[in-house]
Amino acid sequence: MVTMSIEDPYELISKWLQAREYIVVGKSIARSDSLEKAFGKARFLEDYFEPGRMLFIKQVLSCEAHALIEGIDYSSAAKIPSVVGVFTYRDIPGENQVGYALPDQPLLAEGKVRYHGETVALVAAWDIDDAFKAVEEVRVKYKPLPILLDPLDALERKDVLVHEELGSNIAFHTKLRRGDIEKGFSGSDLVVENTYRTHHQEHAYLEPEAALALPDIEGRVTVVSCAQYPHLAQRIVSRVLGIPASKIRIISPYIGGAFGGKDDEGPLVAAKAALVAYLTGKPAFLMYSREESIRIHPKREATVIEYKTGVSSDGLLKAIKVRIIHDTGAYTNRGPFILWRATVHASGPYYVPNAWVDGYCVYTNKVPQGSFRGFGNPSIQFAVERQLDEIARRLGMDPVELRLKNLLRPGMETITGQRLEDSVGVADMVDKLAKTMGWSRVRSEVEEWNRRSRRFRRGLGIGVAWHGISTSRGVPDWSNAYIKIDRDGSVTVYTGIVEIGQGSPTSSHRQIVAEVLGAPLELINIVFGVSDAPDTGATHASRGTSIGAIGVLVAAAKLRERLNRFAADLLGTTLDKVVIRDGRVYAEGVRGRELSWRELIAKAYEKGIDLSATGYFFLPKGSFDNEVGQGHAYPAYSFVALAVLVEVDTWTGRVRVVKAWPGLAAGRIINPQQVEGQVEGAILQGIGYVLMEELRFSSKGEIVNANLSDYVIPTTMDSPVSIEKPVYVEDLFKYGPFGAKGVGEMAFIPLPAAIANAVSHAIGKPVLELPLTPENVYRLVWEG
Repeated sequence: MVTMSIEDPYELISKWLQAREYIVVGKSIARSDSLEKAFGKARFLEDYFEPGRMLFIKQVLSCEAHALIEGIDYSSAAKIPSVVGVFTYRDIPGENQVGYALPDQPLLAEGKVRYHGETVALVAAWDIDDAFKAVEEVRVKYKPLPILLDPLDALERKDVLVHEELGSNIAFHTKLRRGDIEKGFSGSDLVVENTYRTHHQEHAYLEPEAALALPDIEGRVTVVSCAQYPHLAQRIVSRVLGIPASKIRIISPYIGGAFGGKDDEGPLVAAKAALVAYLTGKPAFLMYSREESIRIHPKREATVIEYKTGVSSDGLLKAIKVRIIHDTGAYTNRGPFILWRATVHASGPYYVPNAWVDGYCVYTNKVPQGSFRGFGNPSIQFAVERQLDEIARRLGMDPVELRLKNLLRPGMETITGQRLEDSVGVADMVDKLAKTMGWSRVRSEVEEWNRRSRRFRRGLGIGVAWHGISTSRGVPDWSNAYIKIDRDGSVTVYTGIVEIGQGSPTSSHRQIVAEVLGAPLELINIVFGVSDAPDTGATHASRGTSIGAIGVLVAAAKLRERLNRFAADLLGTTLDKVVIRDGRVYAEGVRGRELSWRELIAKAYEKGIDLSATGYFFLPKGSFDNEVGQGHAYPAYSFVALAVLVEVDTWTGRVRVVKAWPGLAAGRIINPQQVEGQVEGAILQGIGYVLMEELRFSSKGEIVNANLSDYVIPTTMDSPVSIEKPVYVEDLFKYGPFGAKGVGEMAFIPLPAAIANAVSHAIGKPVLELPLTPENVYRLVWEG
């Protein structure tokens, strides 16, 4: 039981963090949208399209990767009966600029195209077939330019520039300097140096991007959009149309998967649909085909990582020197932020006294890089963890023992000089995971298996990772929500957090509100993903609950404080005796004095008690020096470990993940069932990334496998035989709701390293490059 008499957000968060027991927090509950989705009643974007009553939009995409646009002739397309218009950059009433980190990206290509698949024009027609025909009739005259597809080549080139105005193809550079690396390396007994490469990954969400724009006679536009951040979509639509944001309303309905991709492309598809609707005054619907989606939207970054590690003979890390090169594609999009995350995470969750890190976002004539589960972290953790396994092998040390020697603990500093005073449970978690799974025993069983088997080799690997919660460095972050209690006792929560499959607004947010108010869970309703709600920030960076729900908790706690005072008066008791729990209101230790939740609310209305509240929390952050990469990088870190057992068929190169053991140090686990679903989904997605998924580009920069026939993703048949329940260490985050940190991205981040380490253990060869497709593994076994 918690009692409060204050409304200061810091105090409110702290009080509920210290509660002695919880009613629904920490319990597995069903999501409020479960039945709707299971029975097919949930409405996704395509369900709102009404053929013949809305304009259907098709995009004219570039068939060149790098070329000047010398002319666009759409006279033939305009003559097709139901075609209303063909729109290019010249028709944009506001700014033709949608760059996120840097102002380098037009909504519709202007002057030249920079990647194969870039949108050049929009065709709108009443008839779907006519829209398809009209696209074929648009003639774009190109003057081809030299193409850059290799980031290492582009890094050095000055004669071919993706963006001429910059004078080079380096879009962004990060630096991190700590200690004295020369001294660190000279004092090391072993130095390991390798170059690692990772590849692009396609999001392959079930629902392609879509938006429906509805104009009204007063010049306002409502856009039903698949955007992960309604308020960002609102700002971008406002910029493109050149009208105030107050005239634009964004609604994000249920979204059929996103993984970060619709954080990047969602606002742009909204802007395209809104542009047509605004110019024609008619409802307009745009939905990407699967091929368009794969060709247009940003991908997981491809990387080249040069990594040098110095270590003492007893396994203590002394120094690292790292160069990170990201293929950022034609536009930076979120590339600088992705690179920053990789840079400040370059040590892994380990204490390293001396570090030198340089990062480069490099322009190429390929589809841009963008947000994807893990946001730049899986690739750098792959390099970190492969280095550690190579060090362990050369020192003759067990991989878990080496990690436990170096893992961060409370009071230690990260490579950015940030002292971690609390919420650092990674060492305890790795130790607990190793003991729970029987690491040493399983390792011995693997060695015994390999002594008996020549064709099928087994390997056991582990990956350990960290992930900063919230936005990086000193970039502001906040949480905002609004709650009202109606006369019948029902509670409505308004949040900008979006439901993209992760379940935070339909599960954990409801639990938090029910816990704080003491109201029955079934009376809690969440209105999410609308620009009418307070700006809660994006549904990305594992912040849906960890940050997004802080405002929810604060608003609910303010209401609970008012209700506590009112109930104390009604019951004739003191504030500290009031209990509101499971819909019951009574005085602790006093019999016969009890109200129901509904009765309490009805009486509160009669007495004029304000039963609405906003919850706002501005996350405190320290300063950060970008020139040397030193300072306060993140408010807290989530930690994750994953051990995997693999089997490698040395005759075919096929790798099968047999078993997985996850561990999390992610603060309070609000809903264990929800977390298990996130972990299992991330593991399967990671298996796809490591073992089978690979975007292929032609010499002309075209993605040649832009469909789900040729771009292979995992099915349930590729799932491990067993995924054990996660091992938890609840290292509470002082600002998180009930101490929660992020989980959504966690299980994916160490998976590439864990599988690579297991494969290396199985075949006795170092793994330096992904993906581990059968062809690549076969080559490693017999040629590597």
